[in-house]
Parts: sequence; C-alpha cells; structure tokens
Amino acid sequence: MKKRHFHMRQRMMVCIGSVLLLWICPGIFDGHLGSAVAKEQGDLALHEIFDKDDRLELLEADDERHSPVNRHLYNQYWAIQHRYSEEEMAEWTHAVFDKKNRMCYALGYSASILSGRRSYCEERVYEWDDKAHTCREIEYKSTSVPYGTGYYVGHRYMYRVSNYQFSKDGKILSQIAYSREIGSDQFGYSEELFFKNGYQAEYDGERLMEELWCVDYWGSNETGAWQYCVYQYDDADNCILKVITTEDHITLHCYEYDEKGSLSGEYGYLVKKDWELECEDGSVIYFRPEWQKPAVKKVAADKTTVKELYYFKVTDMGQQHYMMPEDVEDTVVDHKYIVRPGDCLRNIAYKYYGDASYYSLLYRLNRDVIGPDENLILTGMRLVMPEVGSERDTKVDWE
Repeated sequence: MKKRHFHMRQRMMVCIGSVLLLWICPGIFDGHLGSAVAKEQGDLALHEIFDKDDRLELLEADDERHSPVNRHLYNQYWAIQHRYSEEEMAEWTHAVFDKKNRMCYALGYSASILSGRRSYCEERVYEWDDKAHTCREIEYKSTSVPYGTGYYVGHRYMYRVSNYQFSKDGKILSQIAYSREIGSDQFGYSEELFFKNGYQAEYDGERLMEELWCVDYWGSNETGAWQYCVYQYDDADNCILKVITTEDHITLHCYEYDEKGSLSGEYGYLVKKDWELECEDGSVIYFRPEWQKPAVKKVAADKTTVKELYYFKVTDMGQQHYMMPEDVEDTVVDHKYIVRPGDCLRNIAYKYYGDASYYSLLYRLNRDVIGPDENLILTGMRLVMPEVGSERDTKVDWE
C-alpha cells in the first residue's frame, strides 16, 4: 500500500460563516444601539439606522474592507479535532491514534534517508486530557539517521508548543502557542520558547459572542498585531452585525435577510468617531478609532471594566513571556519508557521494537541517563525510545 508523506491537514470540522450569534436590538440611543429605542424604530432596516449615524461612513461595494475575510483569525476547527476513519489511519506509516480516532503522534520523513545520509523529518505529539478538556500539541524538527538496515529519528529539536482549551462540547475556547522560531535574531532560533500567537473565544451556548486573536513575532508584549470581533444576531439566529477591530481600522458589517432567511443585503461601515455598542446582558463595548485611546473597552452592567485592547500592543492572553523547552520536555510522555524491576536493554528493545538487537541503539541515545555501563539500568529511569523505520516505510510518492 502506498504510504503518504506526513502533513498536518487543516480541516474545518464546523463551518463558521455568517451564522454567528448574540442579539442586537436595532435602534440608536446616546451613541449606541439600545433595546429601548428598538421598539420605536418599527420596521426600519438596520442599515437605514446606520446610514443616519454621522460617525459611520458607508463603504463602497468594491472596498476591500466591505466584505472582510478573517484570514488571520484562528480557524476554530483545526485538524487537531479531526476524527480519522479506518481508511485514513491505514494510510499513515508512522502515526499513533487513540480510541477516539484522534491523532496522538505522527512522523514525516524524507526518502533521501535511503541514500545513507542524515535526512530532515518532523514529528507532532498530541497530549489529550479529556477530563480537563485540553490538548497540548508539540512540534519537533528532527533528523533521520541511518542505523543498520534502516534508520532512526534522532536529534530532536522542540520547535513549537500549542496549548488548547475546549468546551465540553468540543469548541475551542483558547489556544496559546510558543515557538523557538524567533528570538533576538530574526533569522535564528532562540533558546527559549517565546509567545507566538493566541486565540480566545466567548460563547453563549452555541452562540459565538467574541473572538480575539493576537500574534507576537518578537517575544515582547509591546509589539505584534491583534484582531477583535464581536457578533450579534436576530431571533432566527441570523448574524446581523459583525464588528471588527484591527490596528488599521474599525468596521461594522451589517447583514439583512428576507422572510425565508436568505441573505438579502450586506452593508459595510467604517467607524470614524467614537462608537458604542450595547449588549443584551447590559454591558457596553466602546470602540475608539483614535490611537491615543484604548481601541476597545468593554464595561459590564455593574460598570466594571472587563476588557481593554490598545493599539499597537498585544494584549495579555494569560501567556508567559517565554518558557524554557526543558520545562515542557520533562512532561512529554511520548517515546519514553520508564524502567521496571528486572528490565534490561535487550528485553526493552524486544518489547518496543520486536528486535532485541536494537538495544545498542537505545544505549547510544540514553547513555547520558544510563552511564558508562550499558548493563546497569535502574528502576525508574526514563529512556528515550526512538522511532525506527525501514526501506518499506519510505516507498511513497514524495511529489
């Protein structure tokens, strides 16, 4: 059977389009949409209300800001949530799946290893915790090294760590990623894992209320970029308003529907002056296009400030500034074996690989742990168990 080269498929498990929810009452009251005036507006269309607001500027249909696509916002349903079919799992040469058909480990390698040279490869590890509704994804850059009639994966380099938090029904509530890709040298690697990017979402049941995405390429909270979205809906769960704030501009996107629920009109507006949005729970979100003020400020019904987003400053998403790779490595359980009473390298190699001769490989990679005597291994030692392959594993169309 042909085996495929490893790549992480980013599949959208749920389509997030124009049906995103909150609830807005169409009316204007002291600079924000208010439920009190909504009853007085009668059948006045929402875009007609916005047309009368001199703080908003109607965007032309061909304006790129009119129909925004959240290219930079994190898609909520990455391949991390994909459940693989039996046919799909059979196509993977180096992969491990759990009982829920979720990927736990995957290895991608280059066929050039057959030439007897070191070859580049990548590894992905997924650590699922269904009780806590979390998953940690760890990406390694590695090399494939010839060994005997095959090869093994050695010289792992932890490249990126992503922590996901899910709701009980599987929605991604947050994601925080750290990477060694960047640091003080734009073209080099840092010794630490610096904050890379993050995503947060807030729901009311099935209704997506808010999204915040931010990215920081330099490991400093004083730089980077972010995008904040607020959604509101009608009683039929049609998205009627989307407010997008970036460091470049704030835009409103108004959607109207016919009696059958089909989209009948789409209008875009640029926020030119301070503008406020009243939410159903009594909170108010203040949008400020001026750079000397917070771009977004959310005040709860009890007048406490619950969110402030500033221009040209990545907001604190609860991330550390950086973390040391060994802090994560110490907790990674993949490809690790804890020595038990009565174990020796030969029986461990046989249990793990079905070939006791691999004991020499285990000793080579764990000499720092075992010490100078390969026959002296102690109970409780954590040994690295490298992935091994053969010529059969590399028979694949790499193009």
